[in-house]
Amino acid sequence: MRIYKTRSVSTQTLEGKSDEYPPHPTIVTTTRVARLFTVGSLLSILVLAMLIQARPLPQITVDEMISNHDDYIGKDVHVRGSVKEGSVDEYGVIFVLTGNEHEVIIDASGIAVPDGLTEGTTVAVQGKLRIGDNGWEIDATVVQTGCPSKYEAVE
Repeated sequence: MRIYKTRSVSTQTLEGKSDEYPPHPTIVTTTRVARLFTVGSLLSILVLAMLIQARPLPQITVDEMISNHDDYIGKDVHVRGSVKEGSVDEYGVIFVLTGNEHEVIIDASGIAVPDGLTEGTTVAVQGKLRIGDNGWEIDATVVQTGCPSKYEAVE
């Protein structure tokens, strides 16, 4: 006795019916392995696309940024410089970042500023460069300082 699965999902027995052909069996087009492979491939492509889009900004100095300000104005920048002596406001959110020749005002009022932000230290700032009333300004989205213990003298 043979049992065939028909396209209408019913079964038939072909016992003693030698002159009839069996109905076409349904073909399962995807297996579990094929489905897992497809989902894995799609996830891999999605992660790769996210990595391509999230390219990091190159870090530049204050002097490089100001010298080529036409290339950076209105765009996200990642700039490195020293915090100018006497420039940090009482709340620690507005300060001046200096290079050898130029300086830029940093407005970090919309973010949490790290405790290591002190005058004379080197910091890296990410944000948008714009021209303000007092000169070049960056609306900061990230302020990074070095770990102070890294620079302390060992006894």
